[in-house]
Amino acid sequence: MNKPISTIVLRVAAQLSLILFLGACSEKSSDTAAEAPATPPASSVVQTPTKGMYFKPDLSGFGLHNEYDDDGDGDGIKETHVRRYINGAGDTAFSMTTHGTLWAWSLDTKGDDDSDIHKNFVIRDSNCDKVFDERYSLDAQFHVPGCTAQGDTAEKPGGI
Repeated sequence: MNKPISTIVLRVAAQLSLILFLGACSEKSSDTAAEAPATPPASSVVQTPTKGMYFKPDLSGFGLHNEYDDDGDGDGIKETHVRRYINGAGDTAFSMTTHGTLWAWSLDTKGDDDSDIHKNFVIRDSNCDKVFDERYSLDAQFHVPGCTAQGDTAEKPGGI
């Protein structure tokens, strides 16, 4: 049974809003004390990421849905570029790039409860070495890596 496109768009928008809110709670350098968000969302889960080497989602059959800049580290400046993709089945993927460094991918498959971390996940490059070394469930908190500061990534090529 096909769902109306408005239902798909609303679900994608709700998930992206949560992820962008979580991304606003960025990591700080070791010289700066990290500030906790005033009130974390009720659905956010504090989770230790699964460490490993992960690969970006296979985007065969996906098309670019939209792209925009957003505030990924909570400083009020829209420094994080978000690209959202969708396929015919309603599966969604997105990438996040800050100061030219691609640091996160996410995949959310339709028709399930999002609990299978192999089909529904966020992967993150924690140290800007172009290796996605952390995997999170879709409802877990993750942050913009501290290595994406302007001076640290100015010479690294990024994007998709």
